[in-house]
Amino acid sequence: MKRLELPNTRTVSIEQFRGPTFETSANLSRIKGIHFPEPSQMRSRRVVSRSNARSTGKYPSWKMGRMMHWESIHELNAFRLLDCDPNVTSYCEQPCQIVYVLDGVERLHYPDIIVTTTAGKQLWEVKLRSNASEPEVLARTAFLSRALPRWGYEYQTVFDEDLAKQPRLSNANLLLRLGKRAVNDCEWEGVRRTLAEQGELLWSEATSDNYGAKGREILLSLVLRGILTIDMDSPISSATEFVPKNGSF
Repeated sequence: MKRLELPNTRTVSIEQFRGPTFETSANLSRIKGIHFPEPSQMRSRRVVSRSNARSTGKYPSWKMGRMMHWESIHELNAFRLLDCDPNVTSYCEQPCQIVYVLDGVERLHYPDIIVTTTAGKQLWEVKLRSNASEPEVLARTAFLSRALPRWGYEYQTVFDEDLAKQPRLSNANLLLRLGKRAVNDCEWEGVRRTLAEQGELLWSEATSDNYGAKGREILLSLVLRGILTIDMDSPISSATEFVPKNGSF
């Protein structure tokens, strides 16, 4: 089956692509189409407006080079984590409208985020764990998880508590605060020589200016760009070791 790739420049109506069908207790269920917004719209529906009753805002994405619109603190946390994941090449909020039939009823669904990684494309639904067990949500999640891979997408429900998990989120905030500046050739060579001579790169050495006045920024910049790695599930401390990714040096 031909895969639908994410279009960048136009709205797509996909009636010519037939989605998979699944037998339910009542009717055949299927995806009828996936529609993307015009370039001038950028999002499939509006997120930030003056009339919003709930908290919304804009996040300056380092990776995407633009303001990302969020409608919950959980989406904001997701943006920060995606910005720090070198396996993520791009992401976009409110990317599309999915038209599908479930139990004989036509429905619409707006995923929160589309994530493009080195392994493929994912559609994320950011949810409170307490809401994810609602019968309608469970049925939709089960159906889209089965159906969307045939359209070229993996469907994932991402929970609020996982996005807020510490110390990963604090580490991400530190990376974004100090690591956005690109490393120049001289700084790169300094890191390479230090690693060759000492055999390791430690946060304690960077904070002591043993890697230069901008040692912290240099190490974090290289992590942000996927050249060095750290354990994101452990707090960044004096003992944190920065390890080269395979083939980086």
